[in-house]
Amino acid sequence: MREARQQRQAIISALYQQRRLNPSQPGITLTDLEQMLKVTKSELEFSLWYLTEGLFVKRTDNGTHSISLKGVDLAEDMIERVPV
Repeated sequence: MREARQQRQAIISALYQQRRLNPSQPGITLTDLEQMLKVTKSELEFSLWYLTEGLFVKRTDNGTHSISLKGVDLAEDMIERVPV
């Protein structure tokens, strides 16, 4: 279970960075997520389902995944909780 939570946090972090660094192209393809996180598509499916249903992530019209406003809030909360 802990592993699934860490994977969701990694997805949110990746999508947050993409949105910040590339606001005109905020989406990441499933293939790119697989490569970035070094996991298979099947390993990502549950986490993406969870994040999408929770409205933290949305699937764009061109098939990429991007972070939502609620997801940005979650990402920034995660950043604030990291001890310095």
